[in-house]
Amino acid sequence: MAAAGLPMSGPAELIDPPASSIVMQVTSPAFRAVPPDIANPELVPDDVVAASWAQRERFFASRPVTVWLLRDVYVACEGLVFDRDGRLYRPSITQHSEVEIGWATDQVRTALDGVAVPLHDEALILGKKRGAGNYGHWLIEMLPMVHLVIDRLRGGRIGVLVHDVGNPQLGEVMQSSLRRVGIADARVQVTGDAPVRVRTLILVGGLTQHGVYMSPLVRDCHEHLTHDISGTGQERVFIARGAGMRRSFASSPQAEALARDAGFHVLQTASLSLAQQIAALRDARVVAGALGAAMTNLAFARSPAQALLFAAAEMPDTFFWFISTHFGHAYREIRCRQAAADVTIGAPYDRNLLIDDKEFLRHLRRA
Repeated sequence: MAAAGLPMSGPAELIDPPASSIVMQVTSPAFRAVPPDIANPELVPDDVVAASWAQRERFFASRPVTVWLLRDVYVACEGLVFDRDGRLYRPSITQHSEVEIGWATDQVRTALDGVAVPLHDEALILGKKRGAGNYGHWLIEMLPMVHLVIDRLRGGRIGVLVHDVGNPQLGEVMQSSLRRVGIADARVQVTGDAPVRVRTLILVGGLTQHGVYMSPLVRDCHEHLTHDISGTGQERVFIARGAGMRRSFASSPQAEALARDAGFHVLQTASLSLAQQIAALRDARVVAGALGAAMTNLAFARSPAQALLFAAAEMPDTFFWFISTHFGHAYREIRCRQAAADVTIGAPYDRNLLIDDKEFLRHLRRA
């Protein structure tokens, strides 16, 4: 964020929405979960095991999903919501850093001091949260919030506030998926980090908590998305990570060639529309590839399928295991050693995967 280095004038006061602002509460059903089948578990550091504790839970109790209607608020960054006194609504904080919160707080205070900001008079669902520029986060964590409100409140004049992701392909996925859940293009408002004022904002909390919880209710949205889209007949799909992407195979062309030898259709998602990606996965019985956003397409495969994910040893992740749990797929994770450290890469798990060709083929053929 370009302005993240600005000095903060003091931390934001955190508040919860008043009980009077609740317009709906939905019970997210309890569910049972099966721990993942992990190959090479000895490669996984203890801190990564600890961070992925949700995968060891066998039972998730029911819990409420709450919908609030907030009046005259400011929205900044990836979904931080402030009241007219500059106080920050606690449920809108979703993995935002202290720097992001501090910058947003200063920007909202500036607006409250009289600096003009864009004003939205129509009722809008908050359709953005931390990670807004990620394909998987959009499809699993943001779009289902919009669908839940539209499906239950059925307000024909409700719009949605989404983040300016700066990625034309993802922008088209967002637009087309919103159309499929009933939001017309004219009712989509796109904003960036700078604050905007919203007269009536609908905020959803409790549907997902990244890395910790995912509600079975996300299925409702994806059943709506996949309705009337036929499959392409491909039963074994290998999802390519994409050229230049981190956390891919050290030799992606070699991995893709081996996958073809093992009878997989290699899917390059970069140039595909949302409908084409759905169609490519509808008939899949096995879905394999390196862990990354495109693997969210697991949600489009009919149950039951086999999910076969190759992951960096140091990557803490529960996202795709939760998807497999809720969409009825068997989940297998192959932990891999990683290429040498690169000083230009921040996180240790962003390095490429190292796996012997024979081992790679053995996992694919076993599936």
